[in-house]
Order: sequence, then structure tokens, then C-alpha cells
Amino acid sequence: MKMVERGLTNTESVGQRIQALRLRAGLTQQQLASKANISLGGLRDLEQHRVSRPRANTLYSIASVLGLSPAEARDLIQVGQDYPLLARDLQIRVLGILSVRVDGMSVTFGSEPRRILLGMLALSPRVPVSIEALVEQVYGRRPPPKAGELVRSQVSRLRRKLQSTQSPARTSDVLVSAGGGYMLTADHSQLDHLAFERLVSRARRDRDAGRLEEAFTVYQQAIGLWRGQTLEDLPMLQVQSAVAALNRHQEMAILEYAATASALNRHDDVLPVLYRLIEANPLHEPAHARLMVALAGSGQQAAALHVFIGLRDRLAGELGLDPSPDLRDLHQSILRGELDGVSNLPYLPSAPSRQTAFTARPVPTQLPTAPRGFVGRAESIARLDAILTDDQHSTAITSVAISGTAGVGKSALAVHWARRVVEQFPDGHLYANLGGFGPEAEPVPPSEVLPGFIEALGGRPERVPAGLADRASAYRSLLAGKRVLVVLDNARDADQVRPLLPGSPGCHIVVTSRDPLLGLVATEATHPLKLDLLTTTEARALLSTRLGADRLAAEPQATDQLIARCAQLPLALAVVGAKAAINPTHPLAALAGELADGRILDALHDGDASTDLRTVFSWSYRNLSSGAARLFVELGARSQTEIDLPAVAAVAGGSTDHVRRWLDELVRAHLITEVLPRRYSMHTLLHAYAAELADGARLRA
Repeated sequence: MKMVERGLTNTESVGQRIQALRLRAGLTQQQLASKANISLGGLRDLEQHRVSRPRANTLYSIASVLGLSPAEARDLIQVGQDYPLLARDLQIRVLGILSVRVDGMSVTFGSEPRRILLGMLALSPRVPVSIEALVEQVYGRRPPPKAGELVRSQVSRLRRKLQSTQSPARTSDVLVSAGGGYMLTADHSQLDHLAFERLVSRARRDRDAGRLEEAFTVYQQAIGLWRGQTLEDLPMLQVQSAVAALNRHQEMAILEYAATASALNRHDDVLPVLYRLIEANPLHEPAHARLMVALAGSGQQAAALHVFIGLRDRLAGELGLDPSPDLRDLHQSILRGELDGVSNLPYLPSAPSRQTAFTARPVPTQLPTAPRGFVGRAESIARLDAILTDDQHSTAITSVAISGTAGVGKSALAVHWARRVVEQFPDGHLYANLGGFGPEAEPVPPSEVLPGFIEALGGRPERVPAGLADRASAYRSLLAGKRVLVVLDNARDADQVRPLLPGSPGCHIVVTSRDPLLGLVATEATHPLKLDLLTTTEARALLSTRLGADRLAAEPQATDQLIARCAQLPLALAVVGAKAAINPTHPLAALAGELADGRILDALHDGDASTDLRTVFSWSYRNLSSGAARLFVELGARSQTEIDLPAVAAVAGGSTDHVRRWLDELVRAHLITEVLPRRYSMHTLLHAYAAELADGARLRA
């Protein structure tokens, strides 16, 4: 039976085509469903257009019953898969340049901020993105006055642009207010990267079940959604790790697609997409391996060998590395014409894998020594453990941002936890102090951090690329397919961190900062972990590790006073513990008295800038805007440590909008805490520092 009989044109739906073929075969719906081992309801839904994209194995079963040839069966499946992947009412496409269609018509945006806002929201669908994060991405760290209102106005216009007149119910709530910001609620029929992820998951299920023809078709559909690199027309979003993760997911899908094609001996079909992959990733060893196999399998042995030589020269010239032993073995197999077992070699996985044999590189071990006397933080450690467990089942990189005030123990927690789990990262661990808050006025730029990481991963110093983008690309290439723990300590802001985020599933990143890094939380799906002051029990345990339980038990009242006057801040308690430890005969009550005489910061000074609270606090203060810095000082002039928004506005003498923006900045810097909506608190040591600044300002006036 020929598929070109009258009435079976390519413009017909798959349901119409199946119905026509069934009638010509003289079968009822019940007969066809029974013979094809599918439900009668499912067949009816298919013929009546209630199912737009039937599974390929269902169509294969129907084709077999109808006696179609393999070519005719593939044609039927192609008709089924040609149904539009994205709905007509709304299509948001980020897999390439940002593109939006509503009711089949292309939508244009009147401003670049609107495109940036939609790009950010589309990268994290169904996840609220805060106003602060949107403001920072659109306007940078020095936004104009009333930037929040500007963002709200742009979102309002954007929402109107996304409304369908043909399907208003499906698009009325596609962009909603949520969690103090906005959230895009588009589903897989409206947002291309969700459609891509859904198709790849389906292809993997087919492949794992041995349905390779179906898997090949679905992989082809998924990869066909890509029109370029993610949001390639919005360079300001290219540093987002969500963008890198999507690009990495595309790479993995292409490798799996090529593996499936190899198993089916359909090498020619994957050559174009593999060539595009290595053009975008010229140092990607697994991609080159797949291309070599496809070329050799399609009878192009010389071209396969040329691919190896090109990669070998680039690795030597740019990184000072040789191809991995496994890639060299593949080269030798192709030279000998031994292709029968090539497609099954372990470094050419047909399934996504955290491990790869491309690991003949040094294993970095850069973590500092675990902090001695670490106590408490059980809830935070449990949260970090849970995130890591979830990461082991994810196909994306996972990152955690530990934030908190100066001296609260962020770095100690990060290193302590990392040391506990280091055995779960067989490819090593990287560490860098980014100097976001410290004696130097400027933080360490990522372009200076990357050479150390590249060299630790096996790159030669003289071959490290010059520019930031090239260094980041080389870094990600060296991490491809590896399971590495990366600790980025003391970050200034999200922009400093983004170039240091790997693009490979399996890598796990822990960042510490005094800033909550809202940009990473919003656009990179980073898990936030706010670290608070120690509990009284934890503070007592910290002092006990330094002074011994007997000494604390001998002076319980003085111990309580020390804990209270140190505001349960770990750094202050550590300094007090050190002072008491070097004077073992001095009573703790005397030390507690020193902390109560009104010059508490002097009493906690130990001559070391890294532990001097006045100096440590100053590293946060000097990064404030002039308005926020002035407000911080004015709050120090008040005797109370708690205050509400109207009272702050009265003290500051400014508009509520300006004051709220300055308060938000102080909250982000962890110099104050918003204990309730519009009500703020400052712990006693920070208040003492602010009071000293206020005294100094009065003397200069």
C-alpha cells in the first residue's frame, strides 16, 4: 500500500492519515486498536485530533498492522512529529535569539529592558524573580531613582504583549506577581526550552527501553528546537549559569542523539549537528569523539583522522595538553579500521553520565584545612546535605549561596561542610578567596582566578588564554564530564561569580558572601542559605572548645554575659575565647566587665586586622552607596537598635522611597535585619560600630 494514494497528502494530520489508511484496509477502530495493542479510546482520540503528538512506538504498531513498509512507517511517524511543538497562542523561544509569537504573529519589543526582563524570567519559569534581582540585571548595581517602579512599568507592558486574543484564558496569567517579584508561568507548549527538556526525557525513556528508532526521532525533534546559543542576542545574560546549563543540556542531547544514530548505523544524519557542536566547543573531547565515529562509520576515515589532528593541535596550542588516552585509543582504532566495537566504548556513553573516561588530568585538591573547633550549624549542614543529594539526581549544575553578616562564620561553614563531602567528588575540589570584602578596595576579578583553576585542572601556565571569555570557556571545557566541588569564598556580587560557574552537570558550587546574591538565586536557580547568629547553646559550645567546659562551669554568670555582649557572633566569641585562653588565670568576669564599659569594640580588638571587628565591619560599610552609608551612621546615633520605616524616614529626612531603597541596601549588606515587614534591627556590635561612626561625624561637623 502506497502512502501517496489520493487523499493522503502531507497537509493532512496524522489522525486523518491513520483514519484513511484504516478505512482502506477495511478495519474498524476496534479491530485496529486490538491488533495494534492500543486502547480504543486512544485510537479515537488520535483520529479525532485530540492527540497532536502520538508516541513513535504507537505509530510503529499501527503501521505494522496496516502493513506499511519501513519507509512508509517512517513517513507516518514524521507526519506525527511534524505537528508544531509549540502552541499557536504563545511561543517564547530562548534557544537562539529571543523570539516571541502571539497568535501566530511575531511580537516586537519597544525597549531593550523589556527583552532582558523576559529573558531572565524565561530562564527560570515558575520560579519567582525578585524586583531587586530584575533591577540589578537591567540597571546594574547603581540603578536610577525609582528603578523598581520602572521595572514594574516595563513588566506591565510586557504582560500586555504576551496576551493572546484567540486563547485569552491560556495567556491571562502567563506573567504574574509572586514572591515580591514576578514569575513566568509558561508551560512546555509555550516555552521552547521546556519543550526541549520534555522531549529529551522522552527520548531517554525510549532509548533505555530499547526503542532506538523512536528515541532517534524524538532526539531529532528536541535538537531541532535550537536556532543558536541560548539568548545569543542578549550578551548581558550570557554570563548566567542557567544559560550555560541549557547549552550544556544541548551538548549532552547531541551526544546521546549521535550515540543512538551510531547504534542504528545512521551516521550521516548526525554529521551536521556534530560539526556545529565542535564549532561552538572547539576543545570538547566527547563531541570530537562522536564526530570521529560518525565520520568513520559513514566511510570518511580520512576526515575522522583529520578531526583528531585538529583537536590535538588546539589542545596543545591553547592549553598545553595532549588528547586523553581514550581519545588516542579511538584514533588508533580508526587507523586500524576496527570500527565494530567503537560505538560501544565507555567514553562514548549512550546515556548521560556524571563520569567519563576523559579524566586523565590532574586532580586538584585546593580546599583549606577544616576549621578547628567548629560547632553547631546542624540545620545549615542538613540543608547543604539535602541540596547535594538532590544534585546527584540532576542534569544541571547546582550552586548554593551562603550569606550572612560579617563574622557570622560563612567561610567556616563552607569549608567544614566541603571537607565532610569531599570523597563524593572524585575529580577534585577547587577553592578561591574572591576578596569581595577585605583589606583590598577591589575584589579579585574572575579573570585572575581562572588561570589558577585552569592550571589546577592540568592546563599549562603559558597556554592560558588572555581574555575572560576565553579563560571561562577553557575552564568549562576542562570540567566537562567531571564531578568537581568548587568553593568560591567571600564573593562581592553575582557578576564576580558567574564566569566561575562550571557548565557541566555533576559539578557542585558553594559560594559565600555578605551579599545575598539575589541575581544568582533568580537566574541561576542558586539555593540561598542565610546564616544567622549562633544560638546560645552553640555559642557556649564554641567557648567550651577554646576554654574547656570546667572553666565555663566555674563562672556560669560571666559566661552568659560574654555570650550576650558578643551578640552570639562567632568572630567576637572567637576573639573573646582567644583573650581568655592566653590569660588562663584571669577571671571571665573581668573580661565580661571590659565588654560592658561602652568601648566594646576596643575590648574585642586583638591587633589582627582579619579579626578586628571594627575593621571587618568597615569592609561592608565602605561598599555602601552614599545614601545608605549616611543612613547607617544616623541609625548608630540612636540609642535603640530597632526602628520602623516611618521613624527611619523621619530620622533620615528623606522620602520614604529613597529611605526604603537605602534600607534594602543595608539589609542586602547584612548590616541590619528586617525582622518584620517595615521594621528593622541592628545587632549590638554593629550598632556599636555605627555609633562610633556617628560620634566621629559629630566631631568633624
